[in-house]
Amino acid sequence: MIHRKNTGSSRFRGVAALGVLLWAAACDNLLEVDTPSRIPAEELETPANAELLVNGAIGDFECAAGAYIALGGLIGDELVDATQTADRFPYDRRNVSPADRRYSAFDCAALGVYLPLNRARASADNVLGRLEGWTDAEVPNRQRLIARAAVHAGYSLVLLAEGFCSATISSLDASRNIVYGPELTPAQTLAQAEERFTRAIGAATAAGDTETLNTARLGRARTRLDLGRYADARADAALIPAGFRRNLTASGAAARRENRVWAQNALNNEATSLGEAYRRLRDPRVPSDSVTRSATDLRIKTSVTGVPLWRQGKYTSAAAPIPLARYEEARLIIAEADARAGALPGAITILNEFRARGNQPAFTGTTQAVVLAEVVEQRRRELFLEGHHLGDLIRFDLPFTPAPGTPYHGGGAYGSSRCLPLPDIERNNNPLL
Repeated sequence: MIHRKNTGSSRFRGVAALGVLLWAAACDNLLEVDTPSRIPAEELETPANAELLVNGAIGDFECAAGAYIALGGLIGDELVDATQTADRFPYDRRNVSPADRRYSAFDCAALGVYLPLNRARASADNVLGRLEGWTDAEVPNRQRLIARAAVHAGYSLVLLAEGFCSATISSLDASRNIVYGPELTPAQTLAQAEERFTRAIGAATAAGDTETLNTARLGRARTRLDLGRYADARADAALIPAGFRRNLTASGAAARRENRVWAQNALNNEATSLGEAYRRLRDPRVPSDSVTRSATDLRIKTSVTGVPLWRQGKYTSAAAPIPLARYEEARLIIAEADARAGALPGAITILNEFRARGNQPAFTGTTQAVVLAEVVEQRRRELFLEGHHLGDLIRFDLPFTPAPGTPYHGGGAYGSSRCLPLPDIERNNNPLL
């Protein structure tokens, strides 16, 4: 089960709440809309536009998920902020305040995350509701579109649950008025995610959409793992076929579509450095190298704030896809479930598959605690910069690196907040909070 050390409060504007919904396919920045809950739905939300609406929701999710992966890397130990931009420091310093606006109200291209994830979830939920009200005669491939909308709503909820101390889920009624939701615990948010994934599984099965079916199964396995329902998580993960991979797409055509990790850390992108624990692993799953001062001066370059600059080599272009769900994640879920059930030989066999992938010697642990520690280690390597590590820091209550109280290179000291608080802009605008 997910545990939260910081139950910090805050709020988020009925944004997340929703004009969100209709403009998912047509508007990049919800805050540009004067009255987002009063968009003429009849002009856009028609059966003829069903696929457009689903694709818009997917686009919203892909940008939001990219921002979450980069932000989660900063809160965890995968990335280190190397800029002079003070309002970015709280991520890396682990002391985000409910009043901070970057994480709560900025768009995904600027490493905002609460608004983008809520926009993605609301967009997907809105079109899901529409699709379930339309008929197969009105919408070709309706079950496939239902499955795709539901699976992206589910993943939006999973990221909100894994990264935030609490969340709210608002919606629109039939008259397009905002129906505000109460504050939810991570477990309550995950319960909603599980429901979306179950709907996606049913619709994808009916549509014969194998890719979405496996994405939904693995999303539900991840959700159930977070909830501490290990046998159920294992059952879903065991259905994922070898070689399965579903990616978040990316493109260099626009900043919003770029691979967000690459945009923060690559050959000419030095906004972040790799965390120290990832710099010298010599593991092909975690490719990295130092940034030298010049072709002739091979000393490691440092940022203006004194951070040694190291590059990740996993994503090498703006268009590099990021895995959302893949077979290797399923195998690690099975290994963890087996370890927690005391079936250590099976877990160790799987872990040694991963150690071989990382050029590591065979693992010979004999206790449950040691095997679970190896699960954590293989997850941090195999799923490097894929959006899992922050959730693992919380689930396993892992120690911080650097430790709380250590001086921070941008000023102040590292804090101990693991999850992001509900933003003030939610709490101040939601009448239920």
